[in-house]
Amino acid sequence: MAQDNVREVRDRTDIIELVGSYVALKKAGRSYKGLCPFHQEKTPSFVVFPDSQNFHCFGCGKGGDALTFYMQVEHVEFREALQELARRAGIELASFPTIAPEVDAHRQRLIELNELAAVYFANVLSNSEAGAPGRTVVERRGLSPEVVQQFGLGFALERWDGLHIYLASRGVDPTVAVEAGLLSERNEGAGYYDRFRNRLMFPIRTREGRTVGFGARALGDDQPKYLNSPQSAVFDKSSLVYGLDLAQAAIRAADRVVIVEGYMDVIAAHQFGYANVVATMGTAVTETQIGLVKRLSKHIVLALDADNAGQLATLRSLETLPAALDGEAVPVAAPQRGPAAGAIIRWERKLSADVAIVRLPDGKDPDELIRRDPARWPEVVEQARPFLDFFIEGVTADLSLDDARAKSEAIKRIAPLLQQVGDRVVQAHYTGVLARRLQLPETVVQSEVRRATLRTAMAVDPRSRSASSRAPRQASQEDHLVALLLRHREICRPILGLVPEDDLIDVRNRELLRVLRDEAIPFELEPPAIIAGLDDELADHAERLLASLAGTPAQYPGHIERDAARAVERLGKERFEFLMRQLQAAIEAAQQAGDAATLQSLIDQLALLHARHRQFYPPPSPYFRDSRSTSLPTTG
Repeated sequence: MAQDNVREVRDRTDIIELVGSYVALKKAGRSYKGLCPFHQEKTPSFVVFPDSQNFHCFGCGKGGDALTFYMQVEHVEFREALQELARRAGIELASFPTIAPEVDAHRQRLIELNELAAVYFANVLSNSEAGAPGRTVVERRGLSPEVVQQFGLGFALERWDGLHIYLASRGVDPTVAVEAGLLSERNEGAGYYDRFRNRLMFPIRTREGRTVGFGARALGDDQPKYLNSPQSAVFDKSSLVYGLDLAQAAIRAADRVVIVEGYMDVIAAHQFGYANVVATMGTAVTETQIGLVKRLSKHIVLALDADNAGQLATLRSLETLPAALDGEAVPVAAPQRGPAAGAIIRWERKLSADVAIVRLPDGKDPDELIRRDPARWPEVVEQARPFLDFFIEGVTADLSLDDARAKSEAIKRIAPLLQQVGDRVVQAHYTGVLARRLQLPETVVQSEVRRATLRTAMAVDPRSRSASSRAPRQASQEDHLVALLLRHREICRPILGLVPEDDLIDVRNRELLRVLRDEAIPFELEPPAIIAGLDDELADHAERLLASLAGTPAQYPGHIERDAARAVERLGKERFEFLMRQLQAAIEAAQQAGDAATLQSLIDQLALLHARHRQFYPPPSPYFRDSRSTSLPTTG
């Protein structure tokens, strides 16, 4: 039955309509093309094939059917994707096996209890005489009845058993209500009491609109001022974004999401028409929260409170960005001249979102700013500054230029963010900015950025995650080559300029190659002297490379140079064969889809690859048929 469900959902889901709700598609022959939603690109390489109901990106390689697309674009599991597409298609899933049905049923029960409590709190606020204190706060804040209903605001009575009595009247087991975060167990004696009392209640919903917990603001002097539901099987404040269920359409339409700090900030923004605003749950922005909003737009603005606590929270948030934004390897055309010429593609790490910071004027929070002058809000958002400007200023603001250790710590905090910048010009700009603020030579900052790259970039190059049968072989080849260049740098000086940097998988080898090419380092220096100038991690790698050559017999300089040249050739051939396999797979996919435009583009790339690597592809024989040509061989 489950397989029948899957088949029916696939048959009833039009992939063009589904993908078109996320990507602007244009018809190209029998297929449709658009910018890939899974990686940054300027030229469309994302293709949807209506005949086969599949998609494929020729840039990042992702592909599949409608279910696969929905899982990847919404970051959900297979079951959730199937259920949502079934709902859209009007299909009732008769049965669907779960790994642990009892666990799922319990989660559903906790959600149902939170939704039941939300109805209770909303009714108290709107219809109960005892809810007058809550209504006073709502009116003082200028909240309209429509926005109160839209966000499901409620009020918890100033008594210990209001919700408890209501749940008991509905036959709710109090122990389950405790698990749901609605009741608390008394410390002394048997019994239970309401967790939330005399508080304005803000239901916390998932992106699908299911209530999984609450945020509650005290009306009196009770502490804490804000109280959230406790961690539970359905509530994790680090994995939820307030208002996201109501903001999704507006975020997509604006192609921008604004993240604020408070519930009231979000509600005020939505009331005045700025519906692309969401909030964290009283914590620094987490990786999970960034992931939730990034799927809707890669343009993220942080507009957190202007007080000192808000500024500190923003700085903490920025330090999570490298992981949260899921930096991706971006293919960039290789230069036609220089050491990397002929490599076709080089890979650069680039943050997969554009993040900016709003400095709120006059110490106001977004709620106050929007209510005083609603028309000013879009102007403030437009003035958002790149996050690196904000981060560098924040980290160095109170730093003493006479404190060498503080300078070192500042560079170590900022370098991991600088090394994620894919644009070399932008990276150089901020390297200079940081060097000037710290009154240090730019070379010092550049060195720390390279060190950060070594620590994190091992997983950047997609080639390093390709077939395991390939990586060890090439790794040993490139290790041998770099070891030769290090041990015999002066002899191999002519070879240094022939090594395409992008043919090296190991980022440590790339960094060593840059060092060995540096003409500022005397070529007569012995390897130990070169290694002494490296950071610890790179020095350890260099020493291991030299140790790999221990015991090899002495050779004439000519033999050493020839050995290195052969290693360069082997690496080039390995790279050529890898690119050939990539292009051939893409060509086959385009042929099967009948996409003539994409096919022609891929054939042009194949011709360029042949032209650059003729030494690996001999000219066609006049006597034997050549698979590159559709014409018959001639015999003069």
